[in-house]
Amino acid sequence: MVQFNFSERTIKVKVVYYGPAQSGKTTNLEQIHRITDPGGMNRLISLNTAQDRTLFFDLLPFSLGAVSGYDLKIQLYTVPGQVQYNATRRVVLAGADAVVFVADSRRIMQKENVASFENMKVNLLANRLVPEKIPLVLQYNKRDLPELFGETDLDKALNPWQRPSFPAVATEGQGVMETFTAVVVETIGAIAVKYNLKEKGLDPARVPDLVRSAFATVRQQAAQAQQQTPAGGSPRRLVVTQAAESTAVQAMPSTGDGGLVSEDLLHRAIRSNVELAEALGDVVQQMSQGLASILSQAEIGTLYREDAKRIQALQSIREDALKLRETVQSLGATVEMAGGTPPRPSVNRPAPARSAPSPTPVDNFEKTIHDLVASARTTLEDRGITLDLRVAPRSPSPTGDFRRAVSALLRAVSDTASPGSAAMRCERKPVLLRTSAGEVRRDFLMIALAHSGGLPAQEQQRVLQGAGSGSTAEAHRIVREMGGFLRFAPLSSGGLETRIFLPVV
Repeated sequence: MVQFNFSERTIKVKVVYYGPAQSGKTTNLEQIHRITDPGGMNRLISLNTAQDRTLFFDLLPFSLGAVSGYDLKIQLYTVPGQVQYNATRRVVLAGADAVVFVADSRRIMQKENVASFENMKVNLLANRLVPEKIPLVLQYNKRDLPELFGETDLDKALNPWQRPSFPAVATEGQGVMETFTAVVVETIGAIAVKYNLKEKGLDPARVPDLVRSAFATVRQQAAQAQQQTPAGGSPRRLVVTQAAESTAVQAMPSTGDGGLVSEDLLHRAIRSNVELAEALGDVVQQMSQGLASILSQAEIGTLYREDAKRIQALQSIREDALKLRETVQSLGATVEMAGGTPPRPSVNRPAPARSAPSPTPVDNFEKTIHDLVASARTTLEDRGITLDLRVAPRSPSPTGDFRRAVSALLRAVSDTASPGSAAMRCERKPVLLRTSAGEVRRDFLMIALAHSGGLPAQEQQRVLQGAGSGSTAEAHRIVREMGGFLRFAPLSSGGLETRIFLPVV
């Protein structure tokens, strides 16, 4: 939300770059930073995951200079485009004064563009922002690549309100500043009208000329500064990772402007969020292990004890433990969405007296998986789905009874996929887990099933958060009970790949 300080005559606005994964949002911010601040007076701050994907946001404090006596400060944010980070996108979008939607112009990305645009509208409404009224500029990026949609076709699909749109090649800086200038014009114009700033010296009719003139001055000053920058110099960039040392917080200098978001506070807030998620993830894991032990003892006690009252008491304990486990699993899914650790394989503890035996690897994994697929073919073919199975050589054997998980996955795809060809692949997949002791790499068996159609993005989020229903939610529950996790991966063809990760020996 726009912030005014009339005594200091400053206006601060927030602009959010939105769009599908890898459409060029972060590249836009990097180019703006490079063009307008070659000396590195401001920092471009990134928070990355282990996979080097932008998880929370990039922040660029940027002073445009005096606009009719007002010092305009623009805060630029990007949102993560990956489907699983919807909660983060919603938080970053809160309080936005304008949005730049960065679309990938390639034909194969059209469905992802439309899905992301619809997701943007939903998240705007969730933040009490009206999509039809908020200043919006569109950028059609990657115009240097083959097999593109025309700008007219992109307008029909993504620009129902006829907002300004610009072709771009963000990696080369083409269209980046044009887009940025346009969104500033739209934003300041809307603010001047909404808050009647004409009486305070900011006439809405003059905003376009004032902003473009200010930009021209800024770019001229940047060009002069670039000439004075020593060879090999580069703008300062602060990269905050989830493995960052806490001492890095103490080493960061204050911005000193008194108005922008403090780097120190930002870093502390991000770090606190990550640490809290990690601690909560550990609690979830320990509670899950404890409940598994209680349930195992309850099952054995019911089988071997003849006293009716004891059996009834054990059954009551079992029912309460099952309810608590559902709550813990739902909490674990929420931790995962908040940036915590993915579910980890259960750690075998010393078995108490008369406990159930530890899970053992399934013999002849490849034969078993082929048998499971064969038994599901009739159901799949009745739905018009043909399935091709590929098992990578030397695929690891999962622990426990993985048959339930695979059967649930096949049932889920049968219920949600559109008629057509589907492909299942099984292979070893190393996963980097974040723990309180640091990062740990562990191997999982990934069973991925690519298919057309599938669950909408919002339903995927519900499933991952433990709030969904239906066969896919059931598959997610079974996989988590085994100490694994489930993921969705959108395909360039417009389909979906549903992946389950199971712990191995």
